[in-house]
Amino acid sequence: MMPASFEELLREAQADPDVVGVVLGGSRGKGALLTERSDHDVYVIVRDEARLAPHRRGEPVEVVTMTLAEFREHALPGSPTAWNAYTFAHVTPLVDKLGGEIAELMAAKSRVDPASAAGPLDAYVNCYYRSAKNARDGHPLEAQLDAAESVPYFLEFLFRVFGRVRPYNKWLRWELENHSLESPWRADELLPRLERILAGDEAEQQALFRDVERLARSRGLGEVIDGWEPDVPFLRGDPSIEG
Repeated sequence: MMPASFEELLREAQADPDVVGVVLGGSRGKGALLTERSDHDVYVIVRDEARLAPHRRGEPVEVVTMTLAEFREHALPGSPTAWNAYTFAHVTPLVDKLGGEIAELMAAKSRVDPASAAGPLDAYVNCYYRSAKNARDGHPLEAQLDAAESVPYFLEFLFRVFGRVRPYNKWLRWELENHSLESPWRADELLPRLERILAGDEAEQQALFRDVERLARSRGLGEVIDGWEPDVPFLRGDPSIEG
């Protein structure tokens, strides 16, 4: 299916008995952050026995065709395509000939088991620990690099612990403003803190760790923090602890 326009694609999909679903991703699918360069990223889901059309990048209407079986597995947590899960967050299928099944499959791609937040939490603490030690030992550039590496793991932890997939960086502000988390994780509170951490603010890293620790313990992930003993007081910023 290589239509001349998005409207033509929808007409063809509605009429094609092999097509069971159409999903519009990207900015157009979410109806936000649109520019004059925004294209149409379209997922066409077909019956398992149907022949797949080739995927062609760079078209104004970029179409990815999947069988229903492939779509059921695509972008699920822990799958090789989990990186694409946010594509389906806050999006409603444009065609769903299966009585809502396409919408249900999309919703499943946007949900994450909060217990899986333990992995990125540990990775965040590891990067922050390296940053704190580098700062202590007089290596400011190295400390800043490790601080920057800690941020993606922190964000992965934060959204997972709330059962949500982490948004792409482009969508972080929009996600926090339109689908807010509880304080202190709202956009107006969190984003300035991340900017300060990326600029090498050690005190802000310590404050963030203290907030992360409280959140982790409240969600039953305290053992991840305890695994960093005896250095937890150092990570909290206790001046009497050398680390």
